Amino acid sequence: MGSHGMQTDIVTIDGIGAPERQAWNDFRSQNPSLASPYFSLAFTEAMARRRNDTRIAILHRNGTIVGFLPLHLSRSGVARPIGGPLGDHHGLITTTPELDVESALTGSGFGLFAYHGALADQSSFARSSAGLPQISWVSDLSNGYASFLDDCAREDAKAMRNIRARQRKLAEMGDDVVFRIDDRRPDVFRTVIDTKRDQYRRTNALDVFVAGWARQVIEDLFDSDTPELSGMLSTVEINGQLAAAHFGMRSERVLHYWFPVYWPEFSKLGPGLTLYLEIARYLESRGVDQIHLGPGDYDFKRRLSNAGFAIVTGRLERPSIAHALVRAGQMIDGAAQALPLGRASNWPGKAFRRLDKWAAVHAF
Repeated sequence: MGSHGMQTDIVTIDGIGAPERQAWNDFRSQNPSLASPYFSLAFTEAMARRRNDTRIAILHRNGTIVGFLPLHLSRSGVARPIGGPLGDHHGLITTTPELDVESALTGSGFGLFAYHGALADQSSFARSSAGLPQISWVSDLSNGYASFLDDCAREDAKAMRNIRARQRKLAEMGDDVVFRIDDRRPDVFRTVIDTKRDQYRRTNALDVFVAGWARQVIEDLFDSDTPELSGMLSTVEINGQLAAAHFGMRSERVLHYWFPVYWPEFSKLGPGLTLYLEIARYLESRGVDQIHLGPGDYDFKRRLSNAGFAIVTGRLERPSIAHALVRAGQMIDGAAQALPLGRASNWPGKAFRRLDKWAAVHAF
């Protein structure tokens, strides 16, 4: 398919050969915005192993590859970014952020591309966004670990004093406290994921691991250890018991902060924050210069961030059944909001958003 000199091919992972692989890696090496593991070809390959709806849009201009858009094409005609609900950041793999994605996807076979964490510096996503950009928080370690701590202290001196006091308290406990960065114990990994699922149930949050593909992808990442993409489990134990843990994924330059877990009986010692700083110290010493915390107005993200980048949420649409269903849902939500029903006015919108998350988890 083509538009205004653009040609787009939609392929499975088998359609990525040596030339495409080279182009993908070249785009990432030339564009610092794509340093996250989410933008690595290895992450798309990991998703393709576990989800047969994985596709890649290859954008050409005058016979030359100018970008890639990895995605999932659902049975309902809705396309979603690669990773589904596991994906916090997504967008074009390109050095040309002004590429017109809407035109490139004309005639692609799906009616709606729903995104929730696209890079705001990519024009098509910014233009079609549903609201103002959000900040995705970053711990920038590029000037060194000590400089990162100084930046955080300037933003919130009291918070950093409290964090350092907890660091000292744990240090005084000596051998009773054990940090393991890049912990490769499979039994501990399983405990961390099970505990995270318990947390989802207690808080009535959507359990992304209820879908088999999500569990399989996380397990595959835990077993991986390459410069381009590696799962990374880190833990702290107090008196032989797990007190805090985190599982994320790492590229050459970025750790994506993903699944933190805390055991409440140790909360007064602040093991989670201390573990985070130990992870940052470890990574900085090995050439990883950013930790991506993702979006969200959380105190710990603000306190541990000294940088950030903008992301947007929205939809690229064309007339279709999927588009019509979404529009109908929006009209119902809008009508309910206009009625004097108090909190009940919000129920349809909440129900539609939860249904969309469910559909993303179950690849529908």
